[in-house]
Amino acid sequence: MRRNTNRQRSDYNFLNSMEGKVITVYRGGPESKTGRLADIKSDYIALQVDNKIIYYQWKHVKSVTEDTNNTLSPAEAIECEEADDFHELIRQMISRTVQLNQGGPESKKGRLHEAGDDFLVLETEDDGIVYFNTDHIKSVSAENTEDDEADEPADYEMADDFHGIFKSMTHKWVSINRGGPEAVEGILVDNSEGHYTLVKDKEVLRIHPFHIKSISAGSKGAAKQDEEQNEKESAEEKSEEVSHTSSKRTGTSSRSSRSSRSSRSSRSHQSSKRSKEDSYNYGKVLRTVDYRWKRGRK
Repeated sequence: MRRNTNRQRSDYNFLNSMEGKVITVYRGGPESKTGRLADIKSDYIALQVDNKIIYYQWKHVKSVTEDTNNTLSPAEAIECEEADDFHELIRQMISRTVQLNQGGPESKKGRLHEAGDDFLVLETEDDGIVYFNTDHIKSVSAENTEDDEADEPADYEMADDFHGIFKSMTHKWVSINRGGPEAVEGILVDNSEGHYTLVKDKEVLRIHPFHIKSISAGSKGAAKQDEEQNEKESAEEKSEEVSHTSSKRTGTSSRSSRSSRSSRSSRSHQSSKRSKEDSYNYGKVLRTVDYRWKRGRK
C-alpha cells in the first residue's frame, strides 16, 4: 500500500512539471494524441486537443513526451471536469454522449446511461446496450453537454458489479469484447472455477474475467441490422401506399376519360342531328303545286 502511495506521489511530481505544456500521450497507436496538459488528478490526466478534452486513465498511459519545440498553435483553454478520481469523472458524464477510447476495437461512441463501481452502461448505434469494464477503459471524452431528454428510455440491466451483469445474462446469446482476436460470441452458461463458459456450436470456451473488456446481449451489430430492417419495412409500406394511391388516381382518370369520350360522342351525335334538321329547315322552295281532285259524274 505504501509502495502505491509513493508511486502516485512520484507520478504526480513528474507530471506537475509539465502541466500547461504541450505533450504527446503514447508514442503511437490509436490512443496517441498531442495536446496541452490541462489537469492532473490522482488516477487520470486531462489533455486538451483542439477544442476537446480527453481524459486518460493514468495506469494505462505507457509514455508521455514533452514537446520542447512547442510548434502546436495555442488554443483557448477549456474548463475541465472536476472529479476526485476516474470513476467519479465517468459518473459526472451520465446522460451525455461520450467517446470511450480514441481508437482500436474497444473504441465506442454512445450515450452513457449508468456507471457502477466497476462497469458502465453505454447505448451504441451498432450493438445497442454495451456493458464496459471500467478497468479496461483507457480514455474517455464527452462529445456534447447533454442529450435530448425526449428520447425513449433504454432498457438495460443493473447490478452491484460487473460479475452481476454476467449473472443476469446467463443462458443468453452474448458478445464478449468488441473486436480483435479475443472477441467471441456464444451462449453464456455459467461461472465455474473462476471462468465464464460460452457454448458456440460444438465449441466450449472458458474465459477469465480479467480479460473481458465488454459484453452485450445478442450478436455484434444486431441493433444496426434491426434498425436497417425496420427502415426497409417502413420504406416498403410507404411504397405500397404510394402505389395504391397512384392506382386509385389512374382508375379515376380512366373513368373520367371514358366519361369525357362518352360526353363528346353524345355532343357529336346531337350536333349531327341538329345539322340534319338545319339542312331540312333551310331547304329552298322552288314551286308549290295545289292539287284539286275532281268529283266523278253521277
